[in-house]
Amino acid sequence: MFVWSCSLLIRGILAAVRQKIHSSPCPDSPGQLLPRDRKAIIDLLIRPADDAGNVIAAFPGGSYWTELFGLGISQDENHADFVGIRATLAWSMPQGEYRVERKFLKEWLAPQDFERAEERERVSAHQLEPLSLHYIDAKRDMDEDLRARTSFWRRLTDDLGLDDTSIAAAETLLSDLNRQLVDGSAVLKHVGDHLGGIKGVLASDKATVDISPVARRLRDLAKGLDVSITGAGDLSFPLARHGMGTRSLASLMVFQAFARWRSQQAMQEHNSVHTFLALEEPEAHLHPHAQRALYSQVQAMQAQVMVSTHSSYFASQAKLGQLRLFRKDGAASKVCSLDISNLSRDDVQKLENRIMVTRGDLLFSSALLLFEGETEEAALPVFAERYWGNSIHQLGLSFVPVGGNDYFPFVWLAKSLEIPWFILSDAESQPLHMLKSSLCKAGFPNGLQLANVVTMDPGNDFEAQLIADGYAPEIEAAFNSYYQKQDYISEHMESQKGQKKKGGGLKDFNVPDGRNLAILDALSSQKTSMAVPCATHIAAITDDSRTPPPRVRMIFKEISAKLGWAARTPPP
Repeated sequence: MFVWSCSLLIRGILAAVRQKIHSSPCPDSPGQLLPRDRKAIIDLLIRPADDAGNVIAAFPGGSYWTELFGLGISQDENHADFVGIRATLAWSMPQGEYRVERKFLKEWLAPQDFERAEERERVSAHQLEPLSLHYIDAKRDMDEDLRARTSFWRRLTDDLGLDDTSIAAAETLLSDLNRQLVDGSAVLKHVGDHLGGIKGVLASDKATVDISPVARRLRDLAKGLDVSITGAGDLSFPLARHGMGTRSLASLMVFQAFARWRSQQAMQEHNSVHTFLALEEPEAHLHPHAQRALYSQVQAMQAQVMVSTHSSYFASQAKLGQLRLFRKDGAASKVCSLDISNLSRDDVQKLENRIMVTRGDLLFSSALLLFEGETEEAALPVFAERYWGNSIHQLGLSFVPVGGNDYFPFVWLAKSLEIPWFILSDAESQPLHMLKSSLCKAGFPNGLQLANVVTMDPGNDFEAQLIADGYAPEIEAAFNSYYQKQDYISEHMESQKGQKKKGGGLKDFNVPDGRNLAILDALSSQKTSMAVPCATHIAAITDDSRTPPPRVRMIFKEISAKLGWAARTPPP
């Protein structure tokens, strides 16, 4: 938060940046010249805000930002202040290269007309400096930062902030220390005597050679600063001997120190800064718990932080409104966000607790396949590998059990982020009712008629549908193999005869189709252990028309059609 009552609100960085690329085909060979007709335009909108982050109508008179932007401040059609900055990347003939030119905008037009906005004077480096954007890539390494001249560490430590008297006293101590080391070292004296031969080569009797084991100047000493870390009960180890996780984390902590120091210095000079940090994959080299813990450290940085991450552990700590999902859309990239303004508090909690905390990986999916239970969760990946020839992880698919038939939070999230979604549902009365209700709430009143929603035959769950589709022999074979029995189902019928069944009544297999009832009873009571063996036996059928099962094949075909995939063994 800024010291002045006027702060800057960058209105959703990703929403405020509007870009249009003009391009011609890329060169056919590296030897050809780069095309010179390419141009990129990026407009940035800045509005004044109060200390709570609420947009206000005007920059307070006499504030730092008013003085900084000056004539760059414009008014919109509602007479509200704004600052528009346009950066144009284009070919510059005199310099013979692409260059960036930044100008203030006099007006802020609708997206379809934004290129016609009238430009004003150039934006100076002085006006941009308080809005500096710092980039830290995934290769960050504190050990390298200690020596890199442009690192945040060196920018902080090059000037230690000591007065002239302290510097002179310290350098006197350094000179004394150098003399003591050289006088006490036979090796250094020996080397010094031989280096004295330089005088003969230079033909100068006045030339002298001094060896300084320690830097004589304090500014040079700062270049050799090192960091050591000592764990509880451990020896002290220099940072260079620690793993990449520790060195990467230390590099981020140094930026945190840099941002805070920069803000403090600006306050002392009655100025202000609004630091931006673009941080690439902060999770690199860190274990899952450290990735989760890192979020609070990043959030505490005195900067507006934009993070690119592939970590569900890190992303799950963010609020839903903070997330932006980048997806490829042909040759372009598309940015999606979540509008939770119309969701109830209960729905938001479901999204945060049921999805973000436990299933954050679905944010990175090519597509989602949603279903009810644990049998599907275990069996469908087996069928998928048989159908496409690759695991669901290689394909980027997320197969997600929703539990309790509440599909709404998953469908809403996928719809909002434009992630293709599909449902394979049981068809008993209660699951069907919940499915229809969830889809209607998510904006699909006729959801059961959608091609990406496949249900079992009326009254069947997934297990019952396998029996109905004629897979009883394969399921029996799976039981026999798993339990090393000759006829497991017959033994099951004998042992379970007369036992209480779910919903009341006694089990009776001495009826028409009784063996199939026994198979279903055995399968339903052992879903966790038998789902994969049964799916494996079904997937091993050599007749491509029988595997995967019909309903599964239907939903897989919809996925293939949406994503442009082909089955390894195309079904008839």
